[in-house]
Amino acid sequence: MEVTKKLAEFIHDTNFHDIPENIVAKSKECFLDWHGVALAGTTEESARIILEYVKEAGGKSQASVLGSNFKTNVSNAALANGILGHALDFDDYHDDTVIHATAVCLPAILAVAESINSSGEDVLTALILGIDVCIRIGLGLGEYHYQRGWHTTSTAGIFGATAGVAKILNLETDKIITALGICGTQASGLRQVFGTMSKPFHAGKVSMEGVISALLSQKGFTSAQQIVEGELGLLEVLTDTPDEEIILDQLGSKYYINNLSIKPYPT
Repeated sequence: MEVTKKLAEFIHDTNFHDIPENIVAKSKECFLDWHGVALAGTTEESARIILEYVKEAGGKSQASVLGSNFKTNVSNAALANGILGHALDFDDYHDDTVIHATAVCLPAILAVAESINSSGEDVLTALILGIDVCIRIGLGLGEYHYQRGWHTTSTAGIFGATAGVAKILNLETDKIITALGICGTQASGLRQVFGTMSKPFHAGKVSMEGVISALLSQKGFTSAQQIVEGELGLLEVLTDTPDEEIILDQLGSKYYINNLSIKPYPT
């Protein structure tokens, strides 16, 4: 089953006007919710540290960092904003996979979108597709993956961030496949760090890696073409209960962003 290729084709072929109005409405809710949570996250100590780190690191003024008066390069902006959005653990999540989907997808998408002046429709399309892809990957990895100690927001989330950026960049299908290969070999994140600043670091890390993966592919970097389903690929290595079929089930007709829960409390 060509899981990676079919996901890439879905990302490439789906446009804003293909997406149902209720799904677009939900994406706007997730967009606004993440911004509120991220702004609140700027008061955290982890925010102070990451803003200090990013400012000292420097880089081109390509994208904004929330809670600051400076811009940085797209990778560092995604890193910082990803951490801010998950710092309070107040951001939306998907119950079955426990993926904090907007927190990993939107910072990456926004950073690149700002740098190339993408439209609002482009951002929402990329967000919807990125969230759909990472949740589908999370479902394919199954409950065992999370119980074994992997942080699915990180391991599956990186696919969403990469998919979203690939859509913003309007990559061709073959480049999207490669971008997924580049991100897949970076898929990591352990639940042992829960309760520390390294949990929101996972969201920032995969946002940054999603940016890097798509940009490297755009420039011609190479990687595996069957990173999800291939021998020694994601499903073979990171879970004992892989499910390829659920990843592709109702692809293009069912959008998992509609299953995200908005938290009234950060618990």
